[in-house]
Amino acid sequence: MLDWLAERVEGSGPICDMGCGPGQIAGYLHGRAIAVCGIDLSGEMVKQAKRLNPDISFHQGDMLALFDVPDDSYAGIAAFYSIIHIPRPSVVAALRELKRVLRLEGTLLLTFHIGRQTVHRDEFLGKEVSLDFHFFETEEMKSYLRAAGFHLEEVIERDPYAEDVEYPSRRAYIFARKLPDSTPQFGF
Repeated sequence: MLDWLAERVEGSGPICDMGCGPGQIAGYLHGRAIAVCGIDLSGEMVKQAKRLNPDISFHQGDMLALFDVPDDSYAGIAAFYSIIHIPRPSVVAALRELKRVLRLEGTLLLTFHIGRQTVHRDEFLGKEVSLDFHFFETEEMKSYLRAAGFHLEEVIERDPYAEDVEYPSRRAYIFARKLPDSTPQFGF
């Protein structure tokens, strides 16, 4: 999926790993000579991403309000499982903020767990936390993307890998593009 994102961006500017965590997505893209940066809400995650990927720019930011990011900054955004931390009433606002920082013709690759439930964790990776993971139906997320003004290009769903590899949920990958507001949308 990331290679497809890189192909769609075709060297037209940087890709932002939005909700980058420790920077594994940015690291993958950087290893393929893609201009990349990362943003995460957690200062500790940004610190780890910088330590693990010293050649990549990472900074702290909130995808609901990216105050330090100018309009039209990125040719692409890889938002791998970052939308799952946004409660439903705020999803369209978050997507509008991603659209704002995406260049015209830029591509968003959004991934999420498929479902309707919210999974809460008080412990994660051996640490005490308070985390909610919101699952979304694919049609629901498509409607949020349309409401935020994105043009939907491709939707892919997959079954989970082995349970010892990842959480056992179906996954969705949506490619969406920022087009001029007057561009009609067909299909999807």
